Amino acid sequence: MADQIPDQIPSMAALEPKSKVQDYNYPPKPLAKLDADIRVTYTGVCATDHHMIDNDWGFSRYPLVPGHEVVGRVIGIGPDVKGLEVGDIVGLGALAQACGECEYCIEGIDNLCLKRKFTYFENTIDETGEHVHHGGFSAYLRTDSRYLFKIPEGYEEKYVGPLMCGGLTVAAPLYEFAGQSWDLKGKRVGIVGIGGLGHMAIQFAEKMGAETYAVSRGTSKRKFCKALGVSGFIDSSSSADMSAIAGKLHYLLFCVSGGSIDINHYVGLMRPYGVLHFVGVPDKVENFNLMPLIFSRLTLSSSPIGASNQMRAMLEFAAKNDIKPIIEEFTHTTANEALQKVRDGSIRFRAVLKNDLI
Repeated sequence: MADQIPDQIPSMAALEPKSKVQDYNYPPKPLAKLDADIRVTYTGVCATDHHMIDNDWGFSRYPLVPGHEVVGRVIGIGPDVKGLEVGDIVGLGALAQACGECEYCIEGIDNLCLKRKFTYFENTIDETGEHVHHGGFSAYLRTDSRYLFKIPEGYEEKYVGPLMCGGLTVAAPLYEFAGQSWDLKGKRVGIVGIGGLGHMAIQFAEKMGAETYAVSRGTSKRKFCKALGVSGFIDSSSSADMSAIAGKLHYLLFCVSGGSIDINHYVGLMRPYGVLHFVGVPDKVENFNLMPLIFSRLTLSSSPIGASNQMRAMLEFAAKNDIKPIIEEFTHTTANEALQKVRDGSIRFRAVLKNDLI
C-alpha cells in the first residue's frame, strides 16, 4: 500500500447527470503549505451525494467525485501544517475551506463564511492556485489541513463518516439550544423523522439529558426508538398521541428530507417560546400559517452543517458517550448499490463505503 499520494488518484465518479459512478482517475493538486494528504479508509454516503450526482440542485459539475463524510490516515503534510502528524486518523466533512479572516470565521461560525468552499461542490484556493476539490469516493485526498479533524482514540473508523456530516448537522443545533453545552437536562426535545439523521439525533439528545421524544408517522419504529433510549414515542398520525404531549416540547428537530410536511400539524406540541428547527429539507411545505407560531411565541429556524469548533466538540462527545450511527457497509467499487439504497430509502440507516480502490 502506497505511503504517499500517487500521480493519479483512483476514484468513483459520475461523468454526467443521473449516471452511475464508475472508475475515474485524476491527478492531485500541487501540495500547498497547509495541505495534508490522506489515504481514505471509509466514506459515508449522504443523500446529498445522489442529489449532486443527479444535478437536482442545478450546480453539479462533472466528472463528479462525491463524498463529504470521509475518514482516513494522514500520509503527508505541507510545511506549515500544525496539529497534525503522519499517521493521525482524521475526518473531513462537508466544509473543505473557509477564509479564516472574516468576522464570521473570527466569531467561530466558519460554516457560514461567505467564501466557504464545500467539499466537491466548489474549487478551493491557496498559494498554488484554484483547484477542483474532489470528494471521498476517492482512494486518497489532498485537502486543506485546517478542515481535517482528529478522531478520538478508540473510536472505530467505520462509524466516523456519518458523524462528519449527518452527526454534526443534528448535534450542532442541539448544542446551540443548550447554550453551547451538552446539557439539556430539564428540556423536552422531539425528533421528527427517524431515519439517517433522526436516529443519530435521538442519541445525541438522550445523551445530553433531554427528555427525548421520537415523532414518526405510524408505530412501526416504536420498538426501535425505545431501544435508542427515547422517553416517549409519538405517532404523528394519532390525535391521541399528539394531544397527550400538546404544549410540552421545548424543542422540535425536523430530520425529514424529501416528501411534504405540514408544519402547523406539529405546532400544538410546543411550549410557549418553543423552537421548531429544520435540518432536513422537505420537497414541499403545506398549509403553512404564521398565526399559530405568533400566538404561541414560537421560533422557526434551520441550519446547515455546524462550525469547526462544534465539529471538534461533537466528535469528543460522541466518542465519550458511545454514540454511533447504524450503518450498512459497502465498498467504493460497490458504491452504486449503496447509492440506490439511499435513493429508495431502504438503507438502515447510513451507508458507508470501505476503500477498496488501492
